[in-house]
Amino acid sequence: MKIRYLILVCLFVAFGFSSCLKDTPYMDVSNSAPIIEFGLSPANGDFGPFMYRADTTGSPAVDTAIALDIASPQVLNKNVTITVAVDSALVAAYDSANAASFTPLPANLYSLTSSTITIEAGFRVGRIPVTLNFPSFPASHNYALALTITDGGGLLISGNSSTFIWLFER
Repeated sequence: MKIRYLILVCLFVAFGFSSCLKDTPYMDVSNSAPIIEFGLSPANGDFGPFMYRADTTGSPAVDTAIALDIASPQVLNKNVTITVAVDSALVAAYDSANAASFTPLPANLYSLTSSTITIEAGFRVGRIPVTLNFPSFPASHNYALALTITDGGGLLISGNSSTFIWLFER
């Protein structure tokens, strides 16, 4: 009787542990919808290379870019056109949330080549060309250039990475 009881307990334990073997440690995102988002930004809590603290006196104008990213399981097989806009209200919200004192970057200190960006089929990253007019920056400034995605081109717009703030402090 003890052997039967021991065998029965062992079978139940073996059956119970076998159900754990079916779990996968990875989340399945193969059926997730593509999402358009900015990468890293102070707006999302990352202060990487987006805080510009330098003396701009005598600096040349700088041509640079801000990246947009399609987060998806696979690259898309069609072009996607994304629309972004300057959003000064984000600067006030950032200031309030971070006890900061930035003002929106005046239009004469930067230029966006276009507010629509096309990400080609087969690619995940698009570029928003920006020219920063550093020679015109005043000697003392705390500016912020805030962008938001206004049209995802048919893609979902990220809820927590749909804004970008570039901080210029001196």
